[in-house]
Amino acid sequence: MSKIKLNQLEMLIAVVENNGFSAAAAVLGCTQSRISHAIAELEQHLNTRLLHRSRTGCVPTPACTRILQDAQKVMQLLAGIEQVAAEMPQIAGRLRVACFRSATAYILPPCLEALAKSWPDIHLDIDDSATEYHHIDEAVASGRADIGVTINGQLPEMHSVPYVSDPYVLMIPRSFRLKHPFSWQQLETLPFIQPSVNTLTTVIERCREMGLRNEATHKLASDSGIVGLVNQGIGFSIMPWLSVLPVPENIRILELPQPLRRHSYIITRTENRHDRLISTLINFLRDKSLIRTTSVWRSGMMALDY
Repeated sequence: MSKIKLNQLEMLIAVVENNGFSAAAAVLGCTQSRISHAIAELEQHLNTRLLHRSRTGCVPTPACTRILQDAQKVMQLLAGIEQVAAEMPQIAGRLRVACFRSATAYILPPCLEALAKSWPDIHLDIDDSATEYHHIDEAVASGRADIGVTINGQLPEMHSVPYVSDPYVLMIPRSFRLKHPFSWQQLETLPFIQPSVNTLTTVIERCREMGLRNEATHKLASDSGIVGLVNQGIGFSIMPWLSVLPVPENIRILELPQPLRRHSYIITRTENRHDRLISTLINFLRDKSLIRTTSVWRSGMMALDY
């Protein structure tokens, strides 16, 4: 079903105010035939005649006179909307973001795409090279980054908001045979590749409380390095699920006997929490509708913590 178009109302008003199609065309900068066609469409849609045409000009019908009042109100409202938009201060600037690699790869992309479309003058420098979460915290604390995505939500002089969480998982070579149900004892002959990231110490300790007895055969700080060794069949490891992605074909992922999750936060310095540029970025990063478009959300493994 066709609808009334704003340009039809604009042309109708111009014809009446200028007493003809020729003068209206000159005012609007278009052809007479275009105006005639637009008003004919409007008359057809409304099923009523709007103008009496003659050699001396155009006279509005009684119906047109009544419609014209509302049409002028609509155009005034439109002009008001445009004025409000023009008076709104534009958000522009450059922000530095520090985060862990898997956040950049799997969580942030749709949020950053939406930000770029809505605020094209906001530019981001993203550093996801940190191998330890405290490197992210220090970058924000020192001013080298404006925003951080980290796992520490209780930092002094920092404003933090909950973000997302993912489970810690067990990575084993697909060639290694496990019996059901799983027990840590089955892994005692398999070398343990331990992440050297300090924040995983507590997770490893919890796993030892569950029954993990293996001492570390290898210690690595690099996520990709650990995944590569497990994929090669050299041993098993425990890592956050997002850090394993994309899962190589020779790796099997198992849930821990007792679920443990990595909870992440978005942090900024307390004095910057109300900065419009920073708060705009945080709002986009925490937009639930955008996060729910990601493949990691659809997998069911990632959860929102707010």
